[in-house]
Amino acid sequence: MRRALPLLLLVAGFASSIARADAPIAPAHPLDDPAALKAAFAARIGKPVHVLRFGYGEHYADALVQNDAAPDEFDRYEAVPGQPMKEGEPQKSGSVDCKKKVAFADLDLAAGARVLAQVRAIAAANGYKKPENVELGADIFCKEFGWRGILLSDSNSDAMLELTYAPDGSSPRAREMRGDDWAKVDMKKLAAGTAPPPAATSKATDAPATAGDGRTHDFLQGIEADLARVQAQVGAPLAFKHISLDKTQLSVEVFQPSNKKRVATYLVDDKGSIKLWNEDDTIPFDCNKPFAAADIPLATLPAMIAGAPALIPPMAQGWVKNVHIYRSGLCGSPHVFIEIEDERGFGNVEYDGRGKLISAEVQ
Repeated sequence: MRRALPLLLLVAGFASSIARADAPIAPAHPLDDPAALKAAFAARIGKPVHVLRFGYGEHYADALVQNDAAPDEFDRYEAVPGQPMKEGEPQKSGSVDCKKKVAFADLDLAAGARVLAQVRAIAAANGYKKPENVELGADIFCKEFGWRGILLSDSNSDAMLELTYAPDGSSPRAREMRGDDWAKVDMKKLAAGTAPPPAATSKATDAPATAGDGRTHDFLQGIEADLARVQAQVGAPLAFKHISLDKTQLSVEVFQPSNKKRVATYLVDDKGSIKLWNEDDTIPFDCNKPFAAADIPLATLPAMIAGAPALIPPMAQGWVKNVHIYRSGLCGSPHVFIEIEDERGFGNVEYDGRGKLISAEVQ
């Protein structure tokens, strides 16, 4: 049996290589042959599906689909020009927030190619960067389903222009981000090249970052020292609104000492660099009651994080994705929320401000 094992592995590897060789080949020029690209996806998927999202460009295309026979099954397929298409990658159903979709048979990639050409022409005419792709899917509010192109600017990192089209490539509309809201932009002006990106404005967040402290940070192992460094930069005791962290980044939202109606967000990276990332007014009817470091179990937080996966037996082999600390419920006491992830799904472990376990469950 010991001598036969390498032969079995060789046969399995050979069979696998045949499967790869037999895989559908994505067209070398996807934008020039949308029908061939759709045919390659159809052959690779091999079953009736609906499309929730489709990204389309000359260098890459991918699709998020839902199995018609098993609506709880989602898969992502990708195509690289001229290369065999890989099998689909299963996606967690909990990660699919919006279920708006189109039947694969009704997917119009020729319209997507036309939309990308139009979006690129508008970008060139108005001084935006050339976009890599367009995407078919629902908007962030899960309402309108269509093709969408995002234009960015080299001269103003805050400038963003969104162009949307119906699934058949008709009914173009445009809007740009102005401050914290969207404003409509005249398509005729964009077509004429008379709607350039807004000029960049200086702001407090343009201040240089505080240099790192010479060590590599793992925020899951503790954040007390980093909060002290942020406090030194703020120049006053921290009045927290929200703390979030993962292994490589710590985000701290604090009410400004001089104006409790303003919230500043500081980011600390894994090298210890601290940067003021954003400043904004508080949101009416939101919980705007600060909490202090003494209100949360900072000393025991690393142990709480490390032990969280084991508290959900089906996810004992999972890993910690994020940790959030904020006031619970209707502006109650601050709680610690630890998000768990494994290959099957997501879970959440919740502690109160004294470190008492409140819940541990699969989401």
